[in-house]
Amino acid sequence: MDDHDAAMLAFVKLAGVSQSRQQLGPRDKFLVLAAVAACRAGYPAVAARCRELVLTHNPAHLVKRYETMESALRNDEFQVFLKQLSRFCSYEKAEHHLSQLDISTELPPLSAKLSPAEYALLLLGHARS
Repeated sequence: MDDHDAAMLAFVKLAGVSQSRQQLGPRDKFLVLAAVAACRAGYPAVAARCRELVLTHNPAHLVKRYETMESALRNDEFQVFLKQLSRFCSYEKAEHHLSQLDISTELPPLSAKLSPAEYALLLLGHARS
């Protein structure tokens, strides 16, 4: 698993923690960070699912302006937003939060047949195709 895979999964897991605590603002931030990591890892389906979840909760979110997260990443305005968001939680900080919660950043053993993207989609409530 490379750094982008690991970051994607860390942010997806933190989004899940925020969701379970009914903290939808932080959840959306983690979902955007997960979507960006998914784009960088080459997983457009994961990025699209993260975007979809953000827009379900917040239909006026900045990501609505872009058809895909990949197109958002090519936009200067989104890059400014992403820089601010990265200060909210870096990958290193995400790892630290997960370790404090005793949540593994690794793929579980049962997922040996799943790619990091497939596992992320399962965590995001999207069945594997």
